[in-house]
Amino acid sequence: MILESNVGIGIVGKEGKQASLAADFSINQFSYLKRLLLWHGRQSYKRSALLSQFVIHRGLIISVIQAVFSIIFYFVSIPIYNGYLMLGYATVYTSLPVFSIVLDEDTGVQQALDYPPLYKTLQKGRSLSFKTFLIWVWQS
Repeated sequence: MILESNVGIGIVGKEGKQASLAADFSINQFSYLKRLLLWHGRQSYKRSALLSQFVIHRGLIISVIQAVFSIIFYFVSIPIYNGYLMLGYATVYTSLPVFSIVLDEDTGVQQALDYPPLYKTLQKGRSLSFKTFLIWVWQS
């Protein structure tokens, strides 16, 4: 019995669907586990790391512009952007980069399955590290 885990994977089997219905991910055969971990897990980690850093980058741009505006005009409490412009920036203007991050694939399915060391490079945490965070902050 598993007492602690980060994600549950249920396999539909002879016993029924109880395990697969209670799991986070459900697969029909045990052989699909390799693809789930090596392909979908790798892509999920890379995308979520890049997306989280992009969201911070997007927020820093607006915050720095507002801070500079306030400093220049003797710390007045007037927003530089009205609500509709902020809403448009957060949704419309930055939606294309978000979709390009989410739909990006750096390798094919077969390459990820044939070369498991590609997944091993992600275990070192280089995609979501303090160094990459500082790079995104510097770019902002």
